[in-house]
Amino acid sequence: MGFVGRKKNDMSELAWKWRCKLLPPKPPIGRSIEEIDVSSDEDPKKLAPEPETGTQAKIKYYYEGKDSNPSNEHYDWTDYPPKQMSPTVAKNLAMHSVAVWKIKDRDKVALGNLFPLKTYQIYVYNPQLVAAIAPILKKENVHLDLNNRATFKQPFMALFFGLPEILDLYRKTPSESSLKPHLELFLKVLDDTFSDLRPRVASMKSLRLIKYKTAWTYYPTGCIIHSYIKNAEILAQVEGPVEYTVEGLNIPVKVLGFNGDAFGWRKASVKIKPFLGNKPITDLPHYPLEFHEDPAGVRKRLTERGRKMLDLQGLCYRNYEGLAIYFGEDCESHNVEGRVLIDVAGYNRYQQPQGKRELLDPETMKNAVTSGGSKEDDDDGKKKPRWLSEEDQERNKKEMLAQEDLLMFIGPWVEGYALKNKKWLKFYIEDIQPITWNDSAYKHLVYSEEQKDLVLSFVEHHGQKQASIFDDVIVGKGQGLILLLSGPPGTGKTLTAEAVADRTRRPLLYLQAEDLGINATALGANLKRLLAMATEWNAVVLLDEADVFMATREPVDIARNELVSIFLRELEYFRGIVFLTTNLYHTIDPAFRSRVSLHLLFKPLSSEAREQIWKKFLERVPHVRVVGSEQPLWEEDAEKVWASEEEENLARKGISEEDIKELGGWNLNGREIKNAVKMVQSWCDFKGYAVTLSRLENGIKVTSPHVSKVGEVDHSLYD
Repeated sequence: MGFVGRKKNDMSELAWKWRCKLLPPKPPIGRSIEEIDVSSDEDPKKLAPEPETGTQAKIKYYYEGKDSNPSNEHYDWTDYPPKQMSPTVAKNLAMHSVAVWKIKDRDKVALGNLFPLKTYQIYVYNPQLVAAIAPILKKENVHLDLNNRATFKQPFMALFFGLPEILDLYRKTPSESSLKPHLELFLKVLDDTFSDLRPRVASMKSLRLIKYKTAWTYYPTGCIIHSYIKNAEILAQVEGPVEYTVEGLNIPVKVLGFNGDAFGWRKASVKIKPFLGNKPITDLPHYPLEFHEDPAGVRKRLTERGRKMLDLQGLCYRNYEGLAIYFGEDCESHNVEGRVLIDVAGYNRYQQPQGKRELLDPETMKNAVTSGGSKEDDDDGKKKPRWLSEEDQERNKKEMLAQEDLLMFIGPWVEGYALKNKKWLKFYIEDIQPITWNDSAYKHLVYSEEQKDLVLSFVEHHGQKQASIFDDVIVGKGQGLILLLSGPPGTGKTLTAEAVADRTRRPLLYLQAEDLGINATALGANLKRLLAMATEWNAVVLLDEADVFMATREPVDIARNELVSIFLRELEYFRGIVFLTTNLYHTIDPAFRSRVSLHLLFKPLSSEAREQIWKKFLERVPHVRVVGSEQPLWEEDAEKVWASEEEENLARKGISEEDIKELGGWNLNGREIKNAVKMVQSWCDFKGYAVTLSRLENGIKVTSPHVSKVGEVDHSLYD
C-alpha cells in the first residue's frame, strides 16, 4: 500500500484493545477551559442540586464496535476506539492531487474469489483543480467548497455530465500551466471510472432504448423532457440531479407559469417507475425531447400554445368545450361546455388564496421571467386592481416574445371560472375559444320595444364612475341595479336576462337557491362571495325562481325570516346588476319591493305574442320555410332525404301566415311552444317529413295535452 506506519495499522484487535486500555487515547476535546464561553445571569451553584452521581471530574467515551450495523441503527458500543488511520498516513494521503477508492464490482462476473473493481469514491485535494471544475459542476447544481477537498461518490452523476466540459477545459489550458497535469490525472480517473458506462449508454441511445439502472444518464440538468400529464402535452426542463427512490427515478423539473402578475418558473417533479430489462425510451411517460419522432413539431405546437397564453393574462370572457381540471384534495376532471371567465387573479383569491405577500416572496421573484406589474399601491393610497393593466400585460408579452424559445415551456392550463359548472377550474389553453355572441336572442324577446330599450340602457350604463345625487347617505349602500321580472312561466323572464347580458357583452352568472344554501350560515357566506365575484367581473347575476328568499316574513317562521334578512342585507350593499325572477309577485316581502330598481311585469301571452314566438322559433328550424318571414328563399339541400316527392313539395310550400295564426290560437307559453317545435322537428327529420300545421298541432297535443285553442274546448283530449 505504501502507507507509513503499516505495522501499527496491522495490529491485531486484541493487541489494539489492550493498548487502548494501557495508553488511553487523547480526548477529542482540545480547547482549554479559558476558551469556553459560558454566559449566564444565574449562579450555577444555585441551579444544580447536590450531586449523587457524576462526582469524578472525568469524561467517559464510548465507541462504535465492530459488530455495529448503522443501516439498522444498531451500535455495538465499546469503551475503546476502533483502529484509526495514523496522522502520518492521513497527511501522506492528502499530499496526492486525487485519491480514488475502489470496491468490488459485484454486477460483473467473478472468477473464484477474483472480482473486477469499480470506483466507489473520489477525493480531489488539489485546490487549483477544485476551483477549476467548480463552475462546471455548478451547472449540475453541485456546489464545491473551494477551501476543502471535493468528495464524489458513485454514480458520479455531476462528473459524468460535466466530463465533456472538463475535457474541453483541459484542451484550452496552456501546457505550461500548473493546472494542466492535475487536469490530466483527473481526466484519466474519469475515463477509467466511466470506461464501461459511456459506450454502453451511447449504444443504448443509438437504439433508442433505456435501462432503469442507467436511466439517470439521459437526464442532465437543462435537458428538455417531453411529458403527458392529465392528457396535456408538456415540455419541462430538468432542474437538478435526479434521484433514485423506492417509488422510482425522481426527476426535478421546472415549467413556466403565470401567477396573475408575472411569468415565472414553477418547480415540480416527475417520476419514472422501476422496470426490468431494456425499454423503448418513448414508452416512458417522461423522456428527452430529442427522442420524440417530431421534436420540431412539438416545439412549434407548444410555442403557439404559449403565445396564446400571453393574451389571457387579465380577465377574459371566452367560450370553452372540453375537460377542465379541479385541483383540490383530489384531482378531478369536469366536462365544461359554455362560457368561462379566465381569471388567474380571481383563482388566487377565491380558490387558492394568495396575496401580494406571495408575489413579493424572494423565491417567486427569483424565478420570475417577466417583470409583471407594480407590487405597491398607487401614490394616492388607492389599492391596485386585481388584474394587470393593459400596459403591464403588454410589457409581460413583449418580454416573453423577446425570449421566444421559452414559450414552449408555458404550462397547458390557465385558471378561471366555469359559469355553468359554477366552479373554479384549470382550463386547457388549446380548448379556449372566442365567444360567438347571440344578438338574435334580444330580437327574439316578445316585449314592448320601449321597455326593452329601457332595460338595456340601464344595464349598459350601470357602473360608470360618475357621482349620483341619488346615492344612499351610507357609503356603498344602494348602488346596485336590481331588476325584478315577475309573471307566469314561459313568458320570457329568464330569456330577458340572458339576452340583455349577451347584448351588453357582460358575463351572466346564473344562480339558483341550491347554489346559495338554505341555512343562514351557508347563505351569508355564499351570497357574499358570489356577489363579490360578480361585481369584480362586471357580470349580470340572474337569480332564477328566487321566491324562497323574497317571500313575506312571518312571525312564526324564524329560520326563513333569517334567510330573507340576510338576502336583503347583501342586496343592499351589492354594487352590481341582478335580475330576480318570480312567478309569485304577490308573496314578495314589502322590503324587497322597495329595493327594486326596475320591475318588469310579464303578462300571459296574447294571441299576437304567441304568433310572433311561433314564427321566430320556426324560422330557426332547418328546411322549414315560413311565408312572409325575412328568411332567405328556399335552398336546395342535396344531403336532405325526403320520404317522398309530396313531402318535399309540402316543405317548399312552407308555413303560411294563416297557419301561424292558427298556431297562435293555442293557449301556450313560450317554453311550451319551444318544446312543441323541437319535438315535431325531431320527428319529421327522422321520418323525412315536412313540418306542417297539422303535424305541429299533433305535437302540441302530445307535449301539452292540457291546453286548447282560444274559444274552444277539445273534449276528445279528456275521453
